[in-house]
Amino acid sequence: MSAPPLDPRVRGGLEAQLHSLQKRTAAGERRLGWKVALNDPRVQQALEISQPVIGYLATGTEVDAGGTHSLAGATRPAVEPEIAVHVGAGGTVAGLGPALEVIDVDMPFDDLERVMAHNVFHRAVVLGPVSSGRATLDGLSARFLRDAQEQHAIDVAEAGMAPEDVIALVAGYLDAVGESLRGGDVIIAGSLVTALPAAPGERFELQVDGLGSVALDLEPG
Repeated sequence: MSAPPLDPRVRGGLEAQLHSLQKRTAAGERRLGWKVALNDPRVQQALEISQPVIGYLATGTEVDAGGTHSLAGATRPAVEPEIAVHVGAGGTVAGLGPALEVIDVDMPFDDLERVMAHNVFHRAVVLGPVSSGRATLDGLSARFLRDAQEQHAIDVAEAGMAPEDVIALVAGYLDAVGESLRGGDVIIAGSLVTALPAAPGERFELQVDGLGSVALDLEPG
């Protein structure tokens, strides 16, 4: 799934993202990878785009698996369950793992370039264990829990984008703005279900049969 000729809003947003990432790496962070965003068809229709967009991941927003994250300053925080695609040499799928992303919907959806320039609501990411050599979503089922209570049972292959399509999507966008996907990059592949609103003191967990689990505690207010 390569990107079509870029919507000017998307190009402007991507260029702003790369500038922001360069500033962060110059200040000592490391590029971690990318995120697929706005993968809800209803949102795409409202924004008049034909496929998801992307954002970037840097180590400054990575939380250790099982770690904690503060929601201080957040406007409308939420947590998304995702599959992490670990990129190998030559754009191959090196492995898969569970992931959680904390987002903060702190601006309207209607200004796509601005939303992208601010990294599509990204606040934090936590990555679970990697199942090396796993390259498909076939047969995977998952449970998304808040405070140990199951909120969603998920057929991952039905809800998620195929890993090779995730890589092609991200690579296409990066190529269009003079950047490239690298072996070692991690891509979180878009929320498997609608994000759950989050509050201080809550615990979120994604359990994926065959891939393992990942959890995140939000610091009490």
